[in-house]
Amino acid sequence: MTESEAIEELKYDCNELGKAIPCDTSWGGSFENAYRMAIQALEKQIPKKPIYIANLGCTALWLCPVCERRIIRSDLVYCHQCGQKLDWSDEHEID
Repeated sequence: MTESEAIEELKYDCNELGKAIPCDTSWGGSFENAYRMAIQALEKQIPKKPIYIANLGCTALWLCPVCERRIIRSDLVYCHQCGQKLDWSDEHEID
């Protein structure tokens, strides 16, 4: 199962189970928060391409596509601020 498939399954389950659980109860609120946190964690595991900003001489400036933190090292797998997995597959094409 991929991260995207797991996200869709969690969203479906949350919607179906949520119909039977009153959200105005502490248990219902905890249920929704747990599903929301799981979905957010899985979404961060799906690699996203950094946003190219500029070339700074011998290095390039990039931004995290989620939190927009500056990134100057293209060997980072995850954003240090928000934890988003980064996709550098096209990084070498920018000059």
